[in-house]
Amino acid sequence: MSETGTADRLVPPRGWLGDRDEVPAEGGGTGTQFLLLASLLGLLVRTYGLVHQSLWVDEMLTWQTLRPEVGLHFFEQVFDTIQGPLYLAIAWPLVRVGDPETMMRLPSLVAGIFSVPLFGVLVGGWLSRRGARIALLLFALNPFLIWYAQEGRGYSLMVLALVACGLVWQRMMRNGPTVGTALAFGLLGSAAALSNLSALFFWIAAALAVVVLHRPARGRDWVVWSLAFGVGVLLAAPWLLQASGIWAVDRIVPGTGTGDVLRGETTFTWLALPYSFFNFYFGNSLGPSLRELHQPDRLAVVRASLPLLGWGAVPIVIGLFWGVVRLPRRLWVLLPWIAVPLLILLFLAVRNVKPWNPRYVLVVLPWVLILTAHGLSRLPVRMGLVLVGLWTGLTLWSLGNYYWNGEYAKEDVRAAVQWIDSNNEAQWPVVAPVITPVVKFYHQGDAPVLGAFEWPVLHGTEAADRFVTERLAGIPECWIVLAREWYFDPNGVLLPALARSGRLMIVEKYPGTRLYRWSRTGGGDGK
Repeated sequence: MSETGTADRLVPPRGWLGDRDEVPAEGGGTGTQFLLLASLLGLLVRTYGLVHQSLWVDEMLTWQTLRPEVGLHFFEQVFDTIQGPLYLAIAWPLVRVGDPETMMRLPSLVAGIFSVPLFGVLVGGWLSRRGARIALLLFALNPFLIWYAQEGRGYSLMVLALVACGLVWQRMMRNGPTVGTALAFGLLGSAAALSNLSALFFWIAAALAVVVLHRPARGRDWVVWSLAFGVGVLLAAPWLLQASGIWAVDRIVPGTGTGDVLRGETTFTWLALPYSFFNFYFGNSLGPSLRELHQPDRLAVVRASLPLLGWGAVPIVIGLFWGVVRLPRRLWVLLPWIAVPLLILLFLAVRNVKPWNPRYVLVVLPWVLILTAHGLSRLPVRMGLVLVGLWTGLTLWSLGNYYWNGEYAKEDVRAAVQWIDSNNEAQWPVVAPVITPVVKFYHQGDAPVLGAFEWPVLHGTEAADRFVTERLAGIPECWIVLAREWYFDPNGVLLPALARSGRLMIVEKYPGTRLYRWSRTGGGDGK
């Protein structure tokens, strides 16, 4: 085959965004060549830099259950957690045969890679060719999905299972529910829930869609649908019962007390709703960084970023609005699949059962992208091209920040610990509030690592002085590793307390992380 012929197969045909066939093609409306090209693109952007960034606190929840030194057997470890037991079951043998840092993230990577072609098949059966290609391109490049495809948690696996659920749903709507498709839907739904329990929001939305939008006409069909949801609930039941004993579900009842706010003012704010949609499209690496959004002056940071946020909102708002206005009957199901999970998490956050976080409603992201792509595909061709170009350009900007801009990188605890291990001949202790598990993961020396989980949040000078006096009692010198201080030291009172009690010197700065050396002898004014 000639080189020219190969290139022609890889390059989309001229006017690929201008194709506006009204009826979606069965079994691959994106076109085979475009599907393969997008799948390859999705593989590359998800694989690149898989372990360039340090593990972070959330991934330690996975490691603390998986780590071999716990001494538990496979079934004990899997059944004793509600934090993605299916993900743990897959990663459990992997971390025992290879580099734990890579192997803990590998299931997310593989799930993220395979979700791209699966999503392409899904949108090919729902949208026009133009809309399907827009949706697939932006799904393949989506920074939010890429973030979780490179994280050792179950979110990426959940998205893969949900997209597969969407494919089975398509078949059930097209051909009617059967026992086989019901079992497939139930198995995939339970797989999603056992990857992350936030998939339950999708289950509730899907059940409501059956009752409200697609009421079965025959009694047999009711039985089949009941089988689909029953299988999913039955398989997830052991972990659901365990979760019910952990979550404060009693707060759901109106009129009951909601207790202390779970995460202070970050538990919920109404600004979280538009911010979550911005996250869905452009990830955590465009506009204000996660660290900036936790600073006291975050509103000023947001105001300074309003021009960029405004440009990002243009394709989102127009696409969503026009998608709803021109929504065909076959896509009505997208509305409850999007609205119901958002409303459920909103209620739980207001009732102080679960804090608001965009990842807790990641279940809506595939459907949001489909609805937006459909809306943009129904606009005049030139307008649609401009908006898709704007959306794609901002997405690539965000990806560039994610890969190469330290301001948006996860906290580089790994680099700080490696520096300590190479320069700690005296075996001074390491003090690491909040990020203690991450420090222990990377720490190779014999020096003790001191955490601060038993201490309440430092709200004032007196609390900070008490922490230094008690935590550092009997310690003449130590290393201080600080990251994600907003959880433990939101008012910035710890460093002045350390400086008052001894000599504090900054050693190194890394993305989101600072390394200090503290000595009890002498005075200091560390910054």
